[in-house]
Amino acid sequence: MGYLGRNSPNNLGQILAYDTLLAAKHGTDVKYEDFVLQPALAERWETPDALTYTFHIRRGVKFANLAPVNGRELTADDIKWTYEYWSRLGQFKDKNLPVAQYGWFFEGMRSIEAPDPATVVIRFDQPFAPFINYTGSYWNPIVPHDIYDQDGNLKNRMVGTGPFQLDTAASQKGARWVFKKNSSYWNTGKPYIDEVEWVIVPDDSTAAAAFQSKQVDIIGATGTMLDFNAAKAVKAANPAAVMYPYVTFGPLLFIYINNKAAPLNDARVRQAISLATDPDEFINTFAGGEGERTLAGAFPDTYSQQEIRQLQRYDIAQAKQLLSAAGYANGLDLEFIYNPAYGQLHVSGVQLFQAQLRKAGINVTLKSMDSVAVSNARAQGKYSLTATPRTTALVGDVDSYAYANFHTGSANNQSQVSDPKLDAVLEAQRRELDQAKRKELVRQAVRTIVEQAYSIAIFRAASYQFWQPYLKGYAPNFGTLGAPQADTWLEK
Repeated sequence: MGYLGRNSPNNLGQILAYDTLLAAKHGTDVKYEDFVLQPALAERWETPDALTYTFHIRRGVKFANLAPVNGRELTADDIKWTYEYWSRLGQFKDKNLPVAQYGWFFEGMRSIEAPDPATVVIRFDQPFAPFINYTGSYWNPIVPHDIYDQDGNLKNRMVGTGPFQLDTAASQKGARWVFKKNSSYWNTGKPYIDEVEWVIVPDDSTAAAAFQSKQVDIIGATGTMLDFNAAKAVKAANPAAVMYPYVTFGPLLFIYINNKAAPLNDARVRQAISLATDPDEFINTFAGGEGERTLAGAFPDTYSQQEIRQLQRYDIAQAKQLLSAAGYANGLDLEFIYNPAYGQLHVSGVQLFQAQLRKAGINVTLKSMDSVAVSNARAQGKYSLTATPRTTALVGDVDSYAYANFHTGSANNQSQVSDPKLDAVLEAQRRELDQAKRKELVRQAVRTIVEQAYSIAIFRAASYQFWQPYLKGYAPNFGTLGAPQADTWLEK
């Protein structure tokens, strides 16, 4: 089957090639926004106390029959090795490795033991509420140590236990990535599809033409989102195609504000930017009025739409007053770097943001940069303003949004936020096992993020996926990025 993307598969490739300890439930009976854990490499699990997780590993699972792993059986030691590597703990502690991008998945992990080949016991120093959801994150795959043993890293080769494996010979970097059926996949008889071809098509009109000619089977999935205008055109050209409307889980435009860079280190300037942003105009322009407001650090159920309207105010007059009080009565010039590879919808959103800020006297100069340059600038804090769509890059727990992006110690805190009081609340929600109490702590953290305008999340958009009518057993879910699964099939 053919699958469209604007760049390399990245985390979608991980979903195809690797498995996780637990997994997000998917399928035609699962709503897009639902994240429900189900067994994967662990067929069952227990929490005998607030600090301990015991996982019982599925027997008979094998890695793909590719070098250097060569189809060997998965054991509990592989889970132990993987989690120690991702966390930089255990055998990897004090090895001077680069900071783990998702080390915060394992904060406070005291030990991980494999008492026998089918059992893993993980203990924490204190309760860590998000952990169980992180075992089902596509960012947290179980990997073989064999590649690391030979290469000293995991970045150049991919061999997993997942339903599909990358065929490097058939792939062409920058043009297409081919994943072939894993003949040794543990779920007998699956996957039903023999091959998934990820075709890189950066131009929206070319992508639409490829779908219409049936060169590809899905359009509008991760990395190729369709707004309501584009969806109308696709539907008109492909009346037999299955159309799946949904509201994106995360914000279509997440504005990173460099809190350490003057003048953005002044809360009044950040707040002026927030007050000059009109979410309703975004929703009407890009979602035909069929989107929702959202807040930075919040999941859709963190605050109601009525509550969000009270927190997310649009007030040009007050924005100008704050700028004047900060010493910018005559206006302010800022640079905004953006990545056009996110597509025309993203570019148009950035341009509307620029136009809105101009009304408050904030003159934004847009600078186009490639994916690597924008990513490096964010990571190094060498920017003033930038943005990404955060439609699916949220991994099953609100901690992955709030803590990861706004805690001082997080490697993902690319807005350079440093707020000890906010840190304390973000840490407290991680320790709270009572769901209601934890939600109140998250709400408190989000309120601080919004009031201080540490970053800005504008709106959740109505979006659309289309797939050919002969594609069966498929439905998008934010927990699986809308990737084809082992139980997806073709009826041609």
